[in-house]
Amino acid sequence: MSHVRKNKGKQSSSPTQFTIRRKYVNIATLLPVLREKYALNNAEVMAEIELTFSAVLSRLYQVEVMAFFTDEFQLQAIAYEKRSGVIHQRQLDIRAVVGKTSMARHLQHSLAKAEVIRQAQRYKPQAGTLLWGEIADRDSERNIYIRTEIFGGDPVLAVCPANRVGVHERHSRLFQIGETRAFHLRLVEPVLLNGIPRLKIVVDRVSKTLVVTLLRSYLGNEQKRVNIHCVKRYVGHKSIVLVDRMLPRTVIKAVDRELRERVEVHIVNHPIAH
Repeated sequence: MSHVRKNKGKQSSSPTQFTIRRKYVNIATLLPVLREKYALNNAEVMAEIELTFSAVLSRLYQVEVMAFFTDEFQLQAIAYEKRSGVIHQRQLDIRAVVGKTSMARHLQHSLAKAEVIRQAQRYKPQAGTLLWGEIADRDSERNIYIRTEIFGGDPVLAVCPANRVGVHERHSRLFQIGETRAFHLRLVEPVLLNGIPRLKIVVDRVSKTLVVTLLRSYLGNEQKRVNIHCVKRYVGHKSIVLVDRMLPRTVIKAVDRELRERVEVHIVNHPIAH
């Protein structure tokens, strides 16, 4: 099972279809379909179409080709060819090449890649935050797959590598499929899996940051009034935490139970460095 997220959107049973008229492609009716399927806006869809057609046609004709939309949302392509030191422009007949170049397949790949990159850009600022997720599966290397949400209502599948789970938890009944546990969001990045764009989301259970975010989560609104810093963490044994005011015992015990290790809290009078 892959630790990357499949693209959202409606699945089409047939490839993207282009309406061909004269030497241009009429894309107006196709934009809403692509926008919905790949969760991109009109400008992003149009930019990917222009880039894809330009790249594919440049390779095909072995000259620089620029594809662009007219004001009427008609896609045209101009070849720029240098002969005897002079740049000559030639409008290409797109209808003659769309079928020959698997243009729909190239475009679908480009749009899927753009969607994944946009998702990664959206999620990356959340790195370092607390995620609660349901354990969904394990693979042969003992990596754990987590069903979670980075933003409310936006489900994703994340991976927690085997070496990012404490030894004391790897075979615990509290870490079985179907259990919900707290994780530290470690990494979000776009990747290619067997040539297919996917979103890679990595979480862990061993970060010092997880101790802090859990304490803050259980404190609720009171978290704004206290500075918290985890200076040491011995996973599965204890975490040493510095604070500048007393924490409720119920909060400390809740984190103890979730991490299955003792949280040792010290109140200090000096500023806490992070």
